[in-house]
Amino acid sequence: MRNGSVGGIYYPNGDPVSSAARRGAKAGSGKRPMRVLTGESKGKRLRVPAGADVRPTAGRVRKSIFDALGPASPAATVLDLFSGSGSLGIEALSRGAEFCAFVDRDPAAGRAIRENLRFCGYAKRSRVLDFDFRKALSILRAEGARFGLVFADPPYRFYDGTRPGDLVREIRDVLEDEGTIVVEHRSRDAPETDGFETRTRRYGGTSVSFLRRRA
Repeated sequence: MRNGSVGGIYYPNGDPVSSAARRGAKAGSGKRPMRVLTGESKGKRLRVPAGADVRPTAGRVRKSIFDALGPASPAATVLDLFSGSGSLGIEALSRGAEFCAFVDRDPAAGRAIRENLRFCGYAKRSRVLDFDFRKALSILRAEGARFGLVFADPPYRFYDGTRPGDLVREIRDVLEDEGTIVVEHRSRDAPETDGFETRTRRYGGTSVSFLRRRA
């Protein structure tokens, strides 16, 4: 079956759930199928929302992220900012995370995330906030929410007006003591690391920084 985009959601190699998509999705954008890499949902295909701002994290990069996190990835409370398809948070849930909150203001992303969570069986272990990340962080702070692991993978144009270090400072109020922030960014935009132990892995023009909060 051909790739397609229906109702603002991208269906890699067709929709595994919806018969409507199987009946006639339009030719797609050439994005590769995205699947859960490991854990209890290994191999399940995820929907990717269509749109210029959606830049799904490549499978090899996702694998590298979770390999680097090691024991920090399972059994944690997770926040997935700029979620897109929700692939990072869903990967964490598949590997044993207890709960994940997903944040994306794009309605197509919200629909895709909810479909992916239902398909993988994680609706009861998750929450989706359809807001700008700053509003979502404000809500979470007011609720006293804290997370042991935070993913932040904004569209690259986000960094035209915000430095990665500024993004980290906005996140830190909802981060647990000794929690970890994983930030994907352009390699030329290294985040400031005050108060964090930092490792950065580079993948050409893309880098991923792991910032562990010092006790």
